[in-house]
Amino acid sequence: MRSKRLIVLGSGLVVLAAVGCGIAIRRDLSAVPPGQVGFDDMCGLQAYFDAIEIKTSPAPRIVSALDLEGASSGGKTLRGGKERFAFDNDFQLKQVKRVLEENWRRLPEQIAKATEIEIEVKWAEKAGTKRVITEEESELAVGTESWSLPYHPCISELLYGEPLYRQRRQMWGLPLPVVATPVSDAAAPTDAAAPTARPVLGAHDASSN
Repeated sequence: MRSKRLIVLGSGLVVLAAVGCGIAIRRDLSAVPPGQVGFDDMCGLQAYFDAIEIKTSPAPRIVSALDLEGASSGGKTLRGGKERFAFDNDFQLKQVKRVLEENWRRLPEQIAKATEIEIEVKWAEKAGTKRVITEEESELAVGTESWSLPYHPCISELLYGEPLYRQRRQMWGLPLPVVATPVSDAAAPTDAAAPTARPVLGAHDASSN
C-alpha cells in the first residue's frame, strides 16, 4: 500500500512540475473591461498600428485561416474561425516580443532570438469585429516548436485591434507620424538647370567701356 501511495504522489509531482513550467500570465488585466484595454492603450500598440496605417510596416502575414459560420438558438448568425499569424520583419518582431514579455512570464528562451514568431488563435465576431476567444489557449510557435499561450486581452488587441486603434486615434485627435520623403535625384539641380555664369571683365574690357 505504501509503495502505491508513493507512486501516486510521484506522478502528481510530475504533473505539477509540468504545469508549473508552462507559460503563465504576468500582467493580469482580467478585471479591466475589454474596450478599456484598447482605448487606454494598455498594451502600448498605438505606434504599432500607426506604422501599419502609414504603411511603414506591413501587418503580420496570415499563414492559414479557417472561417466558420453558424446560428444560435435565437437564429442569430454566429461567425468565428481560426487564424495563424507570422511576425517576420524587424518591426513586427520587436512589437510582438515586447507584448509577450510584458504580459506573460516563463516564455521559452527561443522567443528572444527568434527571427519569425507565429501565433495561432481562435476568434469570434463581436459587434462586427474579430476578437480572440477567451475560453481557450492560443498557440505560440517558433520553427517546429510550439507552446500553449494563455488568453490575455493584449493578444486580441495585437491581432485584431486595428479598427479600434484607428477609432481611438480619431477620437483623441492623435496625429499620424510624418514620413520623411527623401529627395530624389530628379529634384536635384542639374547642369542644364544651373544658372549661366557671367564673364568676369578684365582690365582691358573695363577700360574700353
